[in-house]
Amino acid sequence: MQLLESPADWIGQICFKAISGLKPEDALKAKLALMSAFVNVQKKLQQPSKDKQGYGYKYADLNGVIKAIQEASEDEDIAYIQQPITVGGQTGIHNYLLNGQGAIFDFGSYLLDIGSPNPQEYGKALTYARRYSISAIYGIASEDDTDAKEFNSKPDYMTPKELKGMTIAYNGKRKDLTEVFAMAMAGDELAKQVIKDKDNSVNAKIAIKSISAIYEFSKGLLKDRDKEKSKQDAEDQKIKEIVDGKKDSTKKKDPFAKLGE
Repeated sequence: MQLLESPADWIGQICFKAISGLKPEDALKAKLALMSAFVNVQKKLQQPSKDKQGYGYKYADLNGVIKAIQEASEDEDIAYIQQPITVGGQTGIHNYLLNGQGAIFDFGSYLLDIGSPNPQEYGKALTYARRYSISAIYGIASEDDTDAKEFNSKPDYMTPKELKGMTIAYNGKRKDLTEVFAMAMAGDELAKQVIKDKDNSVNAKIAIKSISAIYEFSKGLLKDRDKEKSKQDAEDQKIKEIVDGKKDSTKKKDPFAKLGE
């Protein structure tokens, strides 16, 4: 019986395929071998020790998770690739399992929104994505509770320092976001559309929200300052009137004024 090789098989959202150039029967053997090895690894895998302290819970870090997978994978023809990727305002991992015979499990991408476009945030996001995605693939429970506090992928606001250098697409070019925001406030219709665009990245939306909050806060400060100035001016005027009144009352009168009338 002749074996027919399709481009790829799917298990839910997982793409199960073989490298090109293999004969159909060799591709099938490679797939079966990878599947068998994966099952064996999960049978042998010991849950890693949760020896790291989080915010009120304990968890196994990435090193602990990887070590547990490596120990269970000994003597098995199976390996993994975690390819770092960045798409727009998101970063994360594309996961693959493969064997030496040419079979590949493609688990797709696990992406996270980045609140601040700096290397530290990207590094934290990649570590988070690597640990969670590979743990999910192998059925590892790496934490006692959610560690959303360990990595906050969607902060409410950005600091002025984080806003520095943020750009947005305006008229076909990347333009400083604060400048576009100022143009929108000045009445530029295109800038208004850009700022209000629902398709803006998560980063851009958080940045715009932050700039709006800073603007409103500054308006409040100016308003309070004007009130304080008006209050002070009123008090100064009262004091001036009192002082002027006292000057008038203490002014010496001419005792011979009536005699000359």
